[in-house]
Amino acid sequence: MDVTTTFLHGSLEADLYMEQPKGSKAKGKTDLVCKLKKSLYGLKQSPRFWYKRFDDFINKIGFMRSLYDPCVYYKKLTDGSLMYLLLYVDDMLLAGKNLTKLNEIREQLKNKFEMKDLGSSKRILGMEITRERRRRELFLSHKQYTKKVLAKFNMSNAKAISTPMGQQFKLSAKDSPKESTKRQVMSNVPYTNAIGSLMYLMVCTRPDLAYNSSLVTRYMGNPGRNLWEATKWVF
Repeated sequence: MDVTTTFLHGSLEADLYMEQPKGSKAKGKTDLVCKLKKSLYGLKQSPRFWYKRFDDFINKIGFMRSLYDPCVYYKKLTDGSLMYLLLYVDDMLLAGKNLTKLNEIREQLKNKFEMKDLGSSKRILGMEITRERRRRELFLSHKQYTKKVLAKFNMSNAKAISTPMGQQFKLSAKDSPKESTKRQVMSNVPYTNAIGSLMYLMVCTRPDLAYNSSLVTRYMGNPGRNLWEATKWVF
C-alpha cells in the first residue's frame, strides 16, 4: 500500500511559520509571514510529524510497535495468528494468515489516510518479491538493482566468477597510495559509491558478501588501485 501526499497528513506540535509563496504575496503585507496549520513537504519536522500520527493511529487499532525496529508493527489476532505491518515512509506491507482481517485493516487504513492499494506485493525498496505458493516459499532478490549497479560502473559485460574474492588479492595498508599523483587518480574513481551499493546488497539480500565487503572497506580513507580491483571482483 502507498500513502498519497504522506507528509501532508502530519499534525503540527508547535507554531511554525513560512515566508509567503512567490506570486501570492498579499499587497501591502509583504513583510508578513504565514502561520502553518498543517505539515508541508520541505519541513525538516515533516517525517516525524507523519510517523507520530501514523503510530498513534496504528496503536489505537491494536498494533504493537516492535522493540527492535520502530517501523515494524504486529497484532495478535483472536485465532492466535499474527499480522505484521511494515512501514517505510509512505510504503507499507501487510502480512498475515487471516485474509479477512487483512482486508479489514486495509480498509481502516484507507479510511484514515488517502492511500493506494497496489495489490499483492511484488517489489519493496528495490527488492523483488517472488512467491511459490504451492511450496509455501517466498524469495527476495535484487536482480534489477544489481543490473543497474553493474551498468553504473561499466561492468554489465564483466565475466562472472564463482568466488567473491580472488586469492591474488592480498589487501593491506601498503595498497594505499602515498604519492599525491596516485591519490589524485584514485579520487576520480567511484570507489565510495561502489562500496555503498555493495553494502546495500549485503544488508538486504546478500549476507554471503559480508566478509568480503568488510575487507574492501578497511582502507576507505585512502583506497589504492588494488583495492578498487578487489571491489570490482566482489561485484
